[in-house]
Amino acid sequence: MQSRILSALFFISILCHSCTEQGSLNGVQAQKDSSDNQPFFPVTSYLRGQLREIDSLPVTPLKITTHLGKVDSVWLKKEDIRPFAEPFLHPVIDSLNLRNLFTGKSFLDQTINAYTFSYDPVDKLPDTLTLKRWDVYIDAAKNTVTRIYLVKRMPPNGNAPSTQTCQLTWKSHQWCKITTITEQPGKQPDIKEELMKWDFSE
Repeated sequence: MQSRILSALFFISILCHSCTEQGSLNGVQAQKDSSDNQPFFPVTSYLRGQLREIDSLPVTPLKITTHLGKVDSVWLKKEDIRPFAEPFLHPVIDSLNLRNLFTGKSFLDQTINAYTFSYDPVDKLPDTLTLKRWDVYIDAAKNTVTRIYLVKRMPPNGNAPSTQTCQLTWKSHQWCKITTITEQPGKQPDIKEELMKWDFSE
């Protein structure tokens, strides 16, 4: 319920703002706003709401790990669900936090009747901030969030001269996937995918 209210409020603000500044290109309606005007969807609150929803469901999520050509699956215990998503709950993404560091732009794809909101750095980010960018996808007809995508990057440390890029894709009410890409000089990237699924209707 909370997620529907949040997404509805966000969508209303979008509609009001899109009445004043719009463009069109190849069937895609584009809207660009400054960081002062672009609404920041409360991503962290939404993800926490999704986790509470999973806790309330009479289902056991399935975790599927794909790495080095192997696929393993395991049923997750309740106490293992939140730790799976915990790295992407920090820093908090909302209207008050990160506004000076990120700016947003939005697009209405009329072919699929969906909004895409992309948030990218305004300038070079502090070394201590691992969050690099994120996207929020809104169903224009239903006024609901359909998907969230976040990217975090871990810098190399002294013991392991490698960089890690972690990507979270959250499909609302269905599944979430963490893709971890580890890169080392002179080696092929190591890619690991971890999918947690709690909707088995598809």
